[in-house]
Amino acid sequence: METEALEAVKRYRDVLNKGTVFEVNEWISNDFVGYFGYYNDRDYEVYTGESYKKGNIETLQSYEGKNPYWEYKDVTYNLRSENEIILSSIVTFYLSGKQAATALAMEIFKKEESGWKLYRQHMERYSN
Repeated sequence: METEALEAVKRYRDVLNKGTVFEVNEWISNDFVGYFGYYNDRDYEVYTGESYKKGNIETLQSYEGKNPYWEYKDVTYNLRSENEIILSSIVTFYLSGKQAATALAMEIFKKEESGWKLYRQHMERYSN
């Protein structure tokens, strides 16, 4: 099951970097909850599946022509259950080939009826 989960995570990351926003949003669980603490103008933001998908559309459209790219360096991963994998990663984000941000991420992917989905995500600003 671990191999299947890791392959799903890789496919999600490939879609994130090469796919359309609609393909990316197909990977987001309707039960998604995200906590993002990497903003400059507020402490954190909490997202549900619906608000995260809507935000993805707006954000990824604003990146059009800027070649957004997320580089993941996994720190650790483990099956939390047979149908859930939890990963911690350092994620470096690039726009137009230049580093724009780095975050420490904790993500949980869950196997749902329709396949593996991003179920939880917590990101905090990170400096290396």
